[in-house]
Amino acid sequence: MIFSRAWDWDSLETLSIPTAELRTYLERLLGEDPDERARADQVLCCEVANQGHLYSAAAPCVDALTTRAGAGAPPAPQAVSLLEAILNARNAGVRAGLEDGSVAVTDYCRNEILAVLPQVLSHADGADPEYSHEICRLVPQLADSSAEVIGFLRKSVSTLEGELRQAAADALEEAEEVAREGHMQ
Repeated sequence: MIFSRAWDWDSLETLSIPTAELRTYLERLLGEDPDERARADQVLCCEVANQGHLYSAAAPCVDALTTRAGAGAPPAPQAVSLLEAILNARNAGVRAGLEDGSVAVTDYCRNEILAVLPQVLSHADGADPEYSHEICRLVPQLADSSAEVIGFLRKSVSTLEGELRQAAADALEEAEEVAREGHMQ
């Protein structure tokens, strides 16, 4: 597994599993088996962004996913789902330990996701409905930080059909609200 940073795994917190197991679930989330990815997504969402509470172990999860996306590999729908859960979670002041310091988890996660947003969006062409649906859930969380989000959603509304078009339209409505008001309702 590739990380862009050297995490201090012993200092990271999850809801209930040892952080050593976190890497196992990340590998499954990045694997080829869709059933394993779905199970890993459920576990990771509970462990790093449980019911809106953000844990420090979210940072290396985002690191692994964004490093891979930045290298050109499209994230699986389940990986996008985890990113969305992490963006939705809050825990003011939570920090993730690195071997040479620490990072503020909320800011780190948001900035890393924004950095790979163009690559992530480039794979949401409607060919994989599950992926496109997850993207439509993710991008409103970033609307106040990226003009690309609203442009992507407008294009999606004009090119997609059926349920995907409706998901894009709903996401566009949320994103435009965020862009206007600076926050989601």
